[in-house]
Formats: sequence, C-alpha cells, structure tokens
Amino acid sequence: MSKFNNFRSKLADGLEIPNDALSDNFNLRMHGNKKVIIENHLGLTIYENDKVGIKTVKNNILVKGSKFKIEEINDYKVIIKGDIDEIIFDKKE
Repeated sequence: MSKFNNFRSKLADGLEIPNDALSDNFNLRMHGNKKVIIENHLGLTIYENDKVGIKTVKNNILVKGSKFKIEEINDYKVIIKGDIDEIIFDKKE
C-alpha cells in the first residue's frame, strides 16, 4: 500500500467515514432490480419517474426503469427505489 493510500485510510478511520469516501471510486450495490445504492457520488444530474442520473468523479451513471423514488440521499450516498431495467455507465473524458 502506498504512503498516500495508507494516509487516506487512516484519515477515513479517524473521521469515521468509509474509505471509499476519500477515493475517486464509487460503490454500486443492487438489491434485485428494485433498489440501487450508489456511494461516493457527486450529486444527481437527472431525476425523473423513469430515469435517474448520478455524477461520480470518473463516470456518469444513468439508471433507467420506472416508478423511481429517492429513498435516501446525502453527501455520501444515494438510494434509489423503483423498477430498474438498465444501468448505463458513461466514462468522463
């Protein structure tokens, strides 16, 4: 582990936040096709009944489906519930 990654890990532990919160990576978890949790996001770009756009450091994520509702959103994570049909990753250039 590099010195920077070790420092980042210790800082996250000291602040009692997940390690991923200080990295450029996002974490995406799905619960069936009814819920998606995206951690380490930079905000929403679109919020409609049939699509939700989420910005991350390196990607834009588009969740397509229907009946979307934001169950929870904060500075670190967003939880989207609904009928998920498709998730598209658009790498930023």
